Amino acid sequence: MNLFLEALNHPADAFQSGKKAASWTIVGITILLNSVFEPILQHFYGASSPVIDAIKMLKITALGILSYVVICLAFWLICKSFGSKTAFRKHLSAWGVTYFPTALCSVVVAITEVLFYVFWNSTVWGMLLNFVFIGILIWKVILYFVYLKEFAGLRGGRFIGASVLMGVVILLMAAVSGYLGIKTPII
Repeated sequence: MNLFLEALNHPADAFQSGKKAASWTIVGITILLNSVFEPILQHFYGASSPVIDAIKMLKITALGILSYVVICLAFWLICKSFGSKTAFRKHLSAWGVTYFPTALCSVVVAITEVLFYVFWNSTVWGMLLNFVFIGILIWKVILYFVYLKEFAGLRGGRFIGASVLMGVVILLMAAVSGYLGIKTPII
């Protein structure tokens, strides 16, 4: 819980603290929300009650872990090419701090997809969910920029160049994640 509060109030300090266990716990929870929570919710509350596919759950879990490692590797390579001295292991343990918004997004996406009939044709629910999604996206973007500036130590043109290049990587990873069946990209 302390890491959550630190990430919320002082994200730069949370990145620098390098609490690997807490960071990986957040990533693990996010992955399990995508790979286990959503299919179970779909099974019990979905319109068609699909059979729980344990193999698909394992596949999505493995792809989620791989996705996290790949995004950290891409961030490290891009930051290194723009002059950052931060080691790959630090990227691997720090980027997980940004997964609080991703975990929240996973829960919101799963609930709204499975229980869509509650939100269907409701202006109030539609507005509230838009505010939630926009808030989550803004939070993630702020963490992304703090990560580049404070953690990776990039400034000026290097910061802008790395931001653009990493933005392209994020979009590609999101597209691949969607293609592979991960509803909320683990990035």
